[in-house]
Parts: sequence; structure tokens; C-alpha cells
Amino acid sequence: MSLSDAFFVVVRWLHLLSAAAWVGGSIFYLVVLRPALRRSPEGSRLVNAEAATEFRALVETCVYVLIITGVILTLHRLTPGVVGLPYVAILGVKIALSVWMFVLAWSRRKRTSITEAFREEAPPPTTRLSKTLRTVSGYNTIIILGLAVFLLSDILKTLYELALR
Repeated sequence: MSLSDAFFVVVRWLHLLSAAAWVGGSIFYLVVLRPALRRSPEGSRLVNAEAATEFRALVETCVYVLIITGVILTLHRLTPGVVGLPYVAILGVKIALSVWMFVLAWSRRKRTSITEAFREEAPPPTTRLSKTLRTVSGYNTIIILGLAVFLLSDILKTLYELALR
């Protein structure tokens, strides 16, 4: 294994580790932590705030690592000209979904900052459009997009391996 090969193994590993930490952490938050905190109201606000602060730092780190390693991996795969149009199209979809995830995470981060303390409670959504928009802008959407990105990554890996044959 050359030094270049070892470098790309490390880059792929960091990319996968960051994606797994972010998506896995989001799943843990929705499936385990949030329901547990709802069942135990005393002190749960403080625990939720502390957990959110820690998770926010993890997500920010993961996003930066994913962007840097994603650019490196994209250039590495597209430069030799081995892959075809299906690979590029699926990669484009993966990048678009990832950007959507980054935007959602960033908007959630901004919403939980100091402005949250002064925010008036919004009334529950009443129209179908407002309910839909609320649904597709939350943690559920980040998890669904993350799982879709994992699937697309596996498809891209398969397409790349087939192109090398």
C-alpha cells in the first residue's frame, strides 16, 4: 500500500466516522434521549440543554470533516475519468441531500442559540403546508436524509468498483 492509498483510506474512514456519528447521534437523540426526557420532566430541561450543547459541538465538527473529506473524495473519484454519468448523477443527488442536511443542522443550531430565550412560542401549524414544512425541517428529516445518503454512498461504491473492472 502506497502512502497515497493510506491517505485515502484515512480520509474515507474519517468521512464514514463523521457521518455515522452525526446520523447515529441524531437517531439516539430521537429514539432514546428525547422520549426518556419527556417521561421524566424534573431536571430534564437542564439535561436536554446540556446534551444539546454537547451534540451541537459534535455535529459542527462532523459537518466540517464531511465537507473537507467529501471534497477530497469527490476529486479523487472524478479525476481519473473512470466513472460514468450514473455515478456523477448519484453523486450529485448525494451532495444535494448532504447540503440539505447541513442547512437543516445549521438552522437548528441558530434556533437554539441565545435568541431562543427571547422567542415567543409560535402557535401550532394549522395549514397543511405549514405542517408539511415543519415536518421536513426537523430532526426526523435529518435522519431520513442521512440514511438516504448512506444508501447512495453504498451505490456509489458499487458503481465505482464496477467501473474499475
